[in-house]
Amino acid sequence: MDEILKHGVFWINGNLTAINSTLLILLLAVGAVLSLLIFYLAWHNLATRTRTPILCLAGFLIPLIVHGDGNILKSLIIGYIFIIAGASFSVQALRFS
Repeated sequence: MDEILKHGVFWINGNLTAINSTLLILLLAVGAVLSLLIFYLAWHNLATRTRTPILCLAGFLIPLIVHGDGNILKSLIIGYIFIIAGASFSVQALRFS
């Protein structure tokens, strides 16, 4: 209980200014490639031409490129917001095409 009161609930050990997890980097890279592939496939079909998968691509690239004020968690949160928004917009755009 003293540790929670001392550091808070969301205290994380390690360096918060860089992504050190190979799995996280791999997941972000695979997500960026998949969203780029979805954009490519949607763009070549005139009935489903949309730019909304680019939002997902930006969301996957933000944590890999932008570090902001040095806190990587803030970049991850902003990136995941872009991913969720881009995915929901993409589904709606491709469904109604």
